[in-house]
Amino acid sequence: MENLHDLILPMLTLSLGSIAVNMRQLRASMIEVLNQDYIRTARAKGIVERRVLYLHALRNAILPVLTIVGIQVGAILAGTFVVESIFLWPGVGQLAVSSILAKDYPVVQGIVLLSAISYMLANLLVDLSYGLLNPQIRFH
Repeated sequence: MENLHDLILPMLTLSLGSIAVNMRQLRASMIEVLNQDYIRTARAKGIVERRVLYLHALRNAILPVLTIVGIQVGAILAGTFVVESIFLWPGVGQLAVSSILAKDYPVVQGIVLLSAISYMLANLLVDLSYGLLNPQIRFH
């Protein structure tokens, strides 16, 4: 925890672009969902506005954002190579860059395999979370 301040700039570099895209999509989805009939029905029943927003609206509006997050995992994995090189942060990205420059192909292949597996697992988690967030999308 003593070097937590060293993580701030790399984390901001990797996350700011993704956060902007996700918030824009979430806003558009929330506007669309809040105009649906079931939201008006929930409000007419007298359900507290906070509960309507979080339980009814957000659960349906978050699905497109989850799809984007699953796709962005690949961009973030690729971005770590550059960010770790720029900020001289030792990690898999720095190892990949140094292995490419040293022509150490088995290490490069291992890192590519690790990145591909990470990307597939992230997309699997996104797909499984659809069923949790929206009961209409259950896996049979």
